[in-house]
Amino acid sequence: RRLTACARAESRHPSSHFWRVMVWSVASLLWFFGACAVTVVLLLGALLLGLRWYSRRCSGASEITCALKGRETIGFFHPYAHAGGGGERVLWCAIHAVQESHPGVVCVVYTGDTEVAKPKFLELARDRFGVEVKADTVEFVHLRKRWWVEASSWRRFTLLGQSFGSVILGWEALCSFRPDVFIDSMGYAFTFPLFALVGSCRIGCYVHYPTISTDMLARVKSRDLGVCNDGAVARSGLLSSAKLLYYKAFAWVYSIVGRFAEVVMVNSSWTGGHINSLWKIPDRTSVVFPPCDTRMLAALPLGRCPADGGGPLGL
Repeated sequence: RRLTACARAESRHPSSHFWRVMVWSVASLLWFFGACAVTVVLLLGALLLGLRWYSRRCSGASEITCALKGRETIGFFHPYAHAGGGGERVLWCAIHAVQESHPGVVCVVYTGDTEVAKPKFLELARDRFGVEVKADTVEFVHLRKRWWVEASSWRRFTLLGQSFGSVILGWEALCSFRPDVFIDSMGYAFTFPLFALVGSCRIGCYVHYPTISTDMLARVKSRDLGVCNDGAVARSGLLSSAKLLYYKAFAWVYSIVGRFAEVVMVNSSWTGGHINSLWKIPDRTSVVFPPCDTRMLAALPLGRCPADGGGPLGL
């Protein structure tokens, strides 16, 4: 009788039955998605703990870790440390500044120049850049997977490939040695979360040029030819739209990983403007102009040269 009465009541008020079904369905969906979210969080937490344990086990057994046990260390991530460009001048000047200001701190350089010994690095710093680096407070970790970050390894999706490769190379670096402070001096921002979350390091960086900029997005959007936008893409509306979506997604991820840096130094106001527009941490960002050797310029005479017939003046 009760069931018959309930059925008659529901037939008289079908809307109430509909809403009960809707509430039950929504509650079930919320419970399902909540359970999935909790499962994902637990799996990511377990993965993070596993990566921490494995990396510390590997780095703890390395020779350089045993040699520097108990000492404060700063790791400089610079896979091309033996090159002779302006970025390397910044590296050696930074190490020299640390040695002068904090003589007890050891600088560890992560480099992919596997065939170059420590004396050769110091010789390059002295002869090429005029920077004296003390040998007793600088060490080198040789990385054997530098090809992961080389542009020649990624014919397509170069930005994404090199960024992914930097994580692989960073993992090799972290498993070789875990520093107290990690400084990226070549623009590999995707290594920040790795060293911050897995390595528990303080993060700093010196940015010479942003990996992606609003200028690059504008060039693809306007379908202009350029280094970052070849003719085949520029001539196709579909490919341009796909590439613009790819760039926007990459810029969004780049903005997330960049915020792991506690101290950001940029080499110009132009770079600073792009970094601030992407990372949005202006309170942690400072313009530090790159060091330039002006000794030869300072030796030039300041007086005017005597006129000799109005010929061209070469500088």
